Amino acid sequence: EAEIHKEMAAALPCLIFAASLMLASIKSSTASRMAKPGCQETCGNLTIPYPFGIGEGCFREGFDVSCENNSVYRHNSSSRIKIYNISLLGGQARVTTLIASKCFNETGGWAWLNTGKFFTISTKANKLTAVGCNTLAFLGGFNEHRVGAGCFSMCADRRSVDESGQCSGMGCCQTSIAPNLNFSNVTFDDRFDNSEVSGFNPCSYAFVAEQDWFRFEASYLEDNKLKEKFKDGVPTLLDWVAGNEYCNEAVKNMSTYACISKNSRCITSPNATGYLCTCNNGFAGNPYLEEGCQGW
Repeated sequence: EAEIHKEMAAALPCLIFAASLMLASIKSSTASRMAKPGCQETCGNLTIPYPFGIGEGCFREGFDVSCENNSVYRHNSSSRIKIYNISLLGGQARVTTLIASKCFNETGGWAWLNTGKFFTISTKANKLTAVGCNTLAFLGGFNEHRVGAGCFSMCADRRSVDESGQCSGMGCCQTSIAPNLNFSNVTFDDRFDNSEVSGFNPCSYAFVAEQDWFRFEASYLEDNKLKEKFKDGVPTLLDWVAGNEYCNEAVKNMSTYACISKNSRCITSPNATGYLCTCNNGFAGNPYLEEGCQGW
């Protein structure tokens, strides 16, 4: 009997260690779960954290996405808004948006973006960019008001194109956009066209994209080179919020309140009108899930 007690005493530290490892593993797997339990968590190489989700019951209203050919789309591929990065902490998503184009002797094209209720085009990260000579491009849109911005690019001949890579107004121009835009439309002013420069610049382009991403190249003025290079669209940063109210209002309605982890709290979005959720100090994970924030 004494021998048995000795063996048990010797084995006890090992059992405690094994149990600790198991608990740590369970805690780690709970903390690392980003999707709602039972829902698809990845598509291609992108993790899809709740409130985003694929399929009925897997997403918060307005955050439905689809997985098609290993790519993630807002709603589905017919939206033509492909998502390639989601920041849960910062309340941002990188997506691709379309390029508007207008060629000599053709009707001007346009590109629109309807982000939906909880998403806006990041005013800090993006610029309206136009590429072309004798080109005036506009961005019209809505926040609480009807707003607009435009920029003009002028180059009389090939020699007057800026070769520095900057959007200086000589072949390329950029301008800031209004905050909290949830709908935008990129168009051209038909009073300006490429008829006098069509020999080296038959088409003009305009798009809303991350300002630090785009570097102008004079070759983009030739033929249809810019649209061929970026045929899948350009990267645009969207800001998103869990709700459009501020924290003190949001917490009054627990049926729609998003910060449901008991170790989470509400914070005001630094980039858009509304609120986000974050785990309390000492906790990590997904604050939008009931058991999402776990201690270290």
